This record gives sequence, structure tokens and C-alpha cells, in this order.
Amino acid sequence: MFLTTIVSTLAFAFSTSGSGWLTDYEKALAKAAETDKLVLADFTGSDWCGWCIKLHDEVFDEPAFKKWAEENVVLLELDFPRSTPQNKKLKQQNARLARQFGVRAYPTVLLLDVEGKQVARTGYVKGGPARWIAKAEELLAAARAEQEAAEAWLTSYEAAMKAAKESGKPVLVDFTGSDWCGWCIKLHDEVFSKPAFREWAEENVILLELDFPRRTPQSAELKKQNAALAKKYGVRGYPTVLFLDANGEIVGRSGYKPGGPELWTADADKQLRAPRR
Repeated sequence: MFLTTIVSTLAFAFSTSGSGWLTDYEKALAKAAETDKLVLADFTGSDWCGWCIKLHDEVFDEPAFKKWAEENVVLLELDFPRSTPQNKKLKQQNARLARQFGVRAYPTVLLLDVEGKQVARTGYVKGGPARWIAKAEELLAAARAEQEAAEAWLTSYEAAMKAAKESGKPVLVDFTGSDWCGWCIKLHDEVFSKPAFREWAEENVILLELDFPRRTPQSAELKKQNAALAKKYGVRGYPTVLFLDANGEIVGRSGYKPGGPELWTADADKQLRAPRR
């Protein structure tokens, strides 16, 4: 029995370290920062979870995946075995990370940036390494587009007003509860995140997000600014979208509307073209 345990431990250590998979979260983040790569974190039950084993056998153990991984990611295995020995520190780390990222099923594969922020989430994908890699690339492309869209939104009212004066464009102000308000999330997902909206916005407006999150950290200065602006413009519900001129005067008002970006922007165009009272 004792010999079996030693052999199992050595086999596990070899399969992890010898295959390029790290098990230390902080070391994986550090290596990602050094190499300018993402961390691929595999939450797995290596010795009991059938889909986890299929994912490794059909994808992670294949040369095509190993080549892709070497070029693109730092591999991190976060294992939850039932019979394979695992030290207490590793168990605690893995349990903490499962709670942190809301992992409740295996396999769950996360792609994380160098700060540990989730970029994409996936799991078992049928079709071997080519299909799995294609899905991962698709998710990463969507995440990059999302990031670019987020960067287009200002958060400073003064900066938005300055940009409006310099460009001659109105400011589209989105009063939102980004991490709790269902209609705000629908407006973002169905309209603001779409390429058609981003193209329209680039030509027609300055984007300003005034967020009122419940969980997402926010600086005291930003909280103060957003609360003052909600009071100034009489905003009592979310989402509220205002169109402001360069002097901060309201020239239009909107919110969530079904129909996607084309219908939403068509309505916005009507408001922006309407005669001023």
C-alpha cells in the first residue's frame, strides 16, 4: 500500500511538471507576465471526472494542442482528485480559486490575464485539438472585441465634455448598473457590444459610462461624480441614456429598446436630429 502511494505520487508529479503544467497559481501569473501570455487554468478532477479525462486525452495530450499552448498560454492545472495524493497547501489554493471564479463543475477551463482576471471560459469541446483551439480563439476574439468596446467609453464627465466641444459631437451618457441591473445588461449585450453600434457611435457621439455597480470595485472619486450627475439629471432608474450637448444640456433621452443596434441607433438619430425646443 505504501509503495503504491509513492508510485502514484511520483506519477502525478511527473504528469504535472513533465508536461509543462504548473500547479502554483501565483507562479503561473508571474510566468504569464514575463512571457506576455494568458494563463490557461484547467479546473479538473483528474482521476475520477470522465469529461476531464476525455479533455486531456483528446485535446491536452495531443501535439497540436501542446504546440498551440507553448506559443499562446501558460498552463495551470487546478486539480480536485479523489484518490491521488495532494498536499494541504495545494488543496487550499485550488478550493479558494474555485470559489473565487465560481467554478462548480469539471472540467472548467478559464483563460486569465496576467492580473488573474477572467478573459474567457470554456470546457470540454468535442472534435479534438483543432476544434478546441478554434473555440478558444473564437472566445478570445470576442473578449478582445469586448475590451476594445469598453475602452471606447469614457468615465470622466469633464473629459467627455471636452471631447464633445473639440469634436462637435453630442455625448451619449449611459447611467447603468453594470453588474446587477438586468435591463442594463440586456442593453449592453444586445446593443452597445455590437459592431454596428460601435461603428455608429464612432461617427456620431462621445461615449460616457456612469456606472452604479454593487460588486465591482469603484474609486470614491468616481462614485461621487456619478452620484452627483444622477442627481443633477434626475436619474432614478437604470438604464437611463441621455444625449447631452457640449454644454451639458439634454438633447435626447433613451434606454433599453428591443430590436438590436439598428433600431436603437435609428431612434437615437431621430432624437439627435429633432429641433431643439
